[in-house]
Amino acid sequence: MHRTSIAALLATLPIAAGSSDGEGESHWNQFRGPNGSGLAPDAKPLPAKLDPERNLAWKCALTGGHSSPCIWGERIFVTGAAGNRLETICVERATGKVLWTRAVEVPALERMHEVNGAATSTCATDGEHVIAHFGAFGLVAYDFDGQELWRRELPLPENTFGTAASPILAEGMLVFVRDTNGLSWLETLDPATGETIWRRERTGYESGWSTPILWRREDADEIVVYGVWRVTAYDLADGAERWSVPGLTDEPIVTPVTGEGLVFLTSYNMKTNTEVIGLPEFSKLLEDLDGDASGDLDAQEVEPNLSVLSRADADGEGDHPLRMFFRWLDADRDGKLTAKEYEALRAWVDGFAHVNGLVAIRPPTGDAPAEIVWQEPSGVPECPSPLYLDGCVFMVKNGGLATCVEAATGKLLWQERIGARGPWYSSPVAGDGKIYAASARGEVTVLAAGSEFRVLSSTDLGERIMATPALLDGTVYVRTDEHLWAFRDRAE
Repeated sequence: MHRTSIAALLATLPIAAGSSDGEGESHWNQFRGPNGSGLAPDAKPLPAKLDPERNLAWKCALTGGHSSPCIWGERIFVTGAAGNRLETICVERATGKVLWTRAVEVPALERMHEVNGAATSTCATDGEHVIAHFGAFGLVAYDFDGQELWRRELPLPENTFGTAASPILAEGMLVFVRDTNGLSWLETLDPATGETIWRRERTGYESGWSTPILWRREDADEIVVYGVWRVTAYDLADGAERWSVPGLTDEPIVTPVTGEGLVFLTSYNMKTNTEVIGLPEFSKLLEDLDGDASGDLDAQEVEPNLSVLSRADADGEGDHPLRMFFRWLDADRDGKLTAKEYEALRAWVDGFAHVNGLVAIRPPTGDAPAEIVWQEPSGVPECPSPLYLDGCVFMVKNGGLATCVEAATGKLLWQERIGARGPWYSSPVAGDGKIYAASARGEVTVLAAGSEFRVLSSTDLGERIMATPALLDGTVYVRTDEHLWAFRDRAE
């Protein structure tokens, strides 16, 4: 298999995407670090096991939030939410001490899924300005001492499950995408002032939760945005659309990654996903729920049903109980659900015609359009982003099902359970030949990076994990519901 070193890969990323400030210092300055790659920007040794008894450098109590650590120099930035108070928090990297907290108050929070939160988007920084995004507020920027520089207040978004996409920095510009069921747009701003450089309306794009990435192709910088039904690339210089590939998921969550001249992302489809527990037959529902043997179901009878569509091994999170469909299915409003009415639900699910798979997209070359060149339909995660490393693409999903695919060909190299069951939202990251993967139940698994499956360790931190870890200067930073943890091996 062709192998590409991490150093060589990082050398292809734009400096403004966050790998270095030009003076040899590395940073993790946005969601998933340098250009969203999930790869440590330095070659320092990282711990093979996160052991609170042996290599915990510090542990800092935080306001609850799902945003991931954003790091520059001696500062770590995260966000948190306490009711309608939305906080940007600065932590000293050496000690874990909270240096400052700044907050904006909002009159109301946006509507969101029960597993989402009001502080999910990760901050972005260029070393002078740190920009936070809250769906219920908009954008707010601070300097490194916590002085507010500017704010861009926005109306509450009509986003199906709440906000998750994060701003990024690219070639000295702040890149911001906001896809909602109302107005959707892509915009670049001056990070120092918040003034618009250019703005591109995204007509036809509804709710989305994916953070964009930047890559350079054919002497142009492209912003790759994963939106509902399709992924689209825009010219960073002026926002002009350069290419697009349709047929993808209606709920774009993951951040794409690049390698081998390809764009990798996952498209999740509950109809064809092999790990999803699909719709039961109506006769089975009658057998389980029809207490009066009437041959139909009333609202009281469907109440005990926990799911007719289940994300397997996710502790019930994201499952679809029959009661949530009852009013829609009861077409004649007689308070009864019949076999004929139930078929509308089956038709809805059967209408999910988009791809289910990890897909590799080749951008247009010459007269050839952009296209999907391969796809792997098994082990497809809904929330965790894929990871490209050394010629392989890694992914992990609910139940701790981990998959490794050869990037150039799509050949399945291995697929194994890593032991951490339950739901997964955090994305895998890698450095020093190790992959770090965190389950929502709070278990962090360390895998050997490569074409052979090998678990190095597993640690239960005892707190829920929604955020993606950060890797920098030999330290693994893990944000849980209640704390920020820093693990590093002590020098002998």
